[in-house]
Amino acid sequence: MLKLLLGSRSTLWMAAATCIVGSLTIYASIGLLAASAWLISTAALHPQIAALSVAIVGVRFFGLARAVCRYLERYLSHDVTFRLLADIRVWLYTRLEPLAPAGLLSFTKGDVFSRLVADVETLQYFYLRGFFPTLIAVLTAVATLALLGWLAPTLVWPVAGAFLAVGCLLPVLLAHFGQKAGRGVIKNRAALNGALADCVEGMTELAVLSLPEKQAAQVAAVNGNLVASQKQAKVITALADSLGNLGMNLTTIAVVALAAPLVSNGSISGIYLAVVALAVQASFEAILPLPAVVYFWQESMAALARIKAIAYLPPMVGGAGSKAILPGSIELAARNLSFAYQPDLPPVLSGITFSLPATRRLAIVGASGAGKSTLAGIILRFWNHNQGELLVNGIDIREYKPENVRQALSVVSQDTYLFNATIRDNILLARPDATETELSEALVGAQLENFIAKLPLGLETMTGQNGLALSGGERQRIALARALLKAAPVWLLDEPTAGLDACTETAVMENILQVACKRSIILITHRLTGLEAMDEILVLKNGTIAEHGTMDELLAQRGEFFRMWAIQQDLLNIA
Repeated sequence: MLKLLLGSRSTLWMAAATCIVGSLTIYASIGLLAASAWLISTAALHPQIAALSVAIVGVRFFGLARAVCRYLERYLSHDVTFRLLADIRVWLYTRLEPLAPAGLLSFTKGDVFSRLVADVETLQYFYLRGFFPTLIAVLTAVATLALLGWLAPTLVWPVAGAFLAVGCLLPVLLAHFGQKAGRGVIKNRAALNGALADCVEGMTELAVLSLPEKQAAQVAAVNGNLVASQKQAKVITALADSLGNLGMNLTTIAVVALAAPLVSNGSISGIYLAVVALAVQASFEAILPLPAVVYFWQESMAALARIKAIAYLPPMVGGAGSKAILPGSIELAARNLSFAYQPDLPPVLSGITFSLPATRRLAIVGASGAGKSTLAGIILRFWNHNQGELLVNGIDIREYKPENVRQALSVVSQDTYLFNATIRDNILLARPDATETELSEALVGAQLENFIAKLPLGLETMTGQNGLALSGGERQRIALARALLKAAPVWLLDEPTAGLDACTETAVMENILQVACKRSIILITHRLTGLEAMDEILVLKNGTIAEHGTMDELLAQRGEFFRMWAIQQDLLNIA
């Protein structure tokens, strides 16, 4: 993580340049005030104008140099910081992707989003308010003490002590309060993001249930906690600024008091009294940010801890293999497969056995909670099974790369996500390099061509967030078009008609079975529509196979499947 925070070699060079330019900015400020003090003090003695020309040029030079260096310092510091934040955000996303969905079940969407955006954004203070000011302060302090060593050596140690008191001792004294406030801001900001995410996602339900005021009150309470922690943080930073300025003024007064006797005894010239005092005062421009550094450092460390807590979670499919699945047909088989989410929990699946040769159709049915979706997740390598075997072409599925297994599967699920993009972009996610001809064939196969033709913008129509601008049947057909475009040898259909009315459900299932005629199919459902076309049906009950066979065989057995089928028929007759 430290390497990531520091960035690449080129980033380190940019950071070094930032510190150098920032130091030059302070040097220019010191030079400006010192030259101005020398010019005024010398002018009071009425010398020849030529004696003042160098100082006049120096004032102009340092004034311009300070402005130019300040601009460059701001530009470079923000440029390198935003580059580093972009790298960290990309790194974090690449760490999160292998965790989804199984490894992120314990996190809310708002919390994940807060870590990916707000917590990473907070790290800018690590650079802008911590890393860069500290290095600039060190370089400035060394240069100032060197200047004093030349002008008034006896002032070196008192000024060095003042620098240490304001730049080191004061931050240590504020560290305890800053740590508590920084953690509070990060914690309450994450809570607010989570609450707002719930509000946005559940906005329709809140309106229907007439609960917007109640939810708004809850959000207001969470926001109040954030405001309170931010006020506490501002008190600390304001206190740090005030004490820092007090230290600067006391140091300037002390320098004048200590330098005055040196002028009296002739150790230094009188014209250098103001030079020394103003040079020390100007150097505090680099020291004053240090008392607040501890707070920003601790806030950044709190954000970093939250990032690390999720970034270093082990993938649920740890020990992923390296084999690739060769193009062509695929045979899938399970032998006594068992799975439990935790070692101390009872198994969700137990003794699952089935065989799916190429181009065969397998249905897995059962009531909600029977383990159907869990089995789909194991096939998709979201989890690793605990016992038994799951074989792809006769080889344990764990010996393949997860992405290669998923590449061999086309998935149509009950909650297929549509991005807030065009219909074209949503379909091309399955294969971005597809040609227009291949895209058109997928639209025809998914029976989308008539619907697209009626839209004023056609394929360029925006779907809305998660397809809110489309009906359930249209969203499922877009998911089907994705599956067709991907052209994988195995189709995994996990409740593909959930949420659809009976007529639309029948049409969608008939369409799916028609276009997938040359592919293997695993249909996972609790609804018994279209199962006549299945070569085998597995009936899951409490995580085990209660029955298996064709639809006619299962109906003839008058067992669990017959009971489910009879209940659904009664409901359909009532409707």
